This record gives sequence, C-alpha cells and structure tokens, in this order.
Amino acid sequence: MNEQSPEQLERWAAGIEKEIEMIKASIAPLEQRLEAARERLDLVQRLIRLTEGAKSTPRPAVEPGKSSASGRAAPLPTGRQGLEVHLEHILREAGKPMHISEIRQALIDNAIPLPGRGDEANIIVRLRRAPEQFTRTGRGMYALATLGLDAVPPARRRRRTRALKKA
Repeated sequence: MNEQSPEQLERWAAGIEKEIEMIKASIAPLEQRLEAARERLDLVQRLIRLTEGAKSTPRPAVEPGKSSASGRAAPLPTGRQGLEVHLEHILREAGKPMHISEIRQALIDNAIPLPGRGDEANIIVRLRRAPEQFTRTGRGMYALATLGLDAVPPARRRRRTRALKKA
C-alpha cells in the first residue's frame, strides 16, 4: 500500500474542501429558484382554495383529506371549525402525541391559515376548546382523545405579586 505523507493528505483535504465550496456556490442559485418556485406554488394553491371556497355549487361529501372521485385530495374545510378538522387530521396521521411546535409546523407546511397572530398559544386555545377531540398528554404535547391517553391538566401558575413601595 502506498502511504501518503501528512503534507500530501493536507493538500488533498484542502483540494476537496475547495471542490465542496465550488459545488455549494453552484447549487445556491438553484436553491433560490427552488424556494421561489415553492412560494409561487403555495400562492397559487391558496388562490385555488379561495376560488373553490367562493363557488356556491355544493361539492360531494368526502372525508377530509381523502381523495375524491377526480383523484385529487378533497380540500379540508376552512374557518373557525375548519382548524379543528385540520388539527384532527394532522394528529390522526401522526398516530401519537405531538408537540405543539410540530403541530404548528405541520399546519404551516400544509398552508393552513393559523388563528390570531399565528403563534402556538392560539393553537393551544383551539385544542383546549375541544376536549372531546383533543387531549393534553404532557407539557406542550397533544393527541387525539380517541387514543385513550391520560389527560394531563396544565399546571397552575402562581401569580407574582410585587411588593408595594412605601412612600
């Protein structure tokens, strides 16, 4: 076996590092184009959902997330009650308790409008409003009530009281 000196190995490593940097530089514009294309697709899909929601013709009833006769996935409902349907769909697909940050990310990935400011607290409020559907299984963890997991009530927070300054 031909042994290489440490200097030769260092030069070889430096050459490979340069090659990696060149590849990264050539990929960067493609990644930007890919991200822009994804954003355009998301906007068009949102527009499709908005225009489908504006149509007054009734659609055949299909279970949320199931394919319709056309082969396309049936759009899930939107609005106040729709978020609960989306949450139930996400938790059913997971089949296990999910952390609220994972649930929020799944909603974002599916281009589902988030309630309020879009933070996790708004989603938690919706989960708590439907205890017959959703169960809090631990700190920040939620699951479908049909899984039969024990509910963990939120810990009561103590209110801090400030000492009044004496004048």
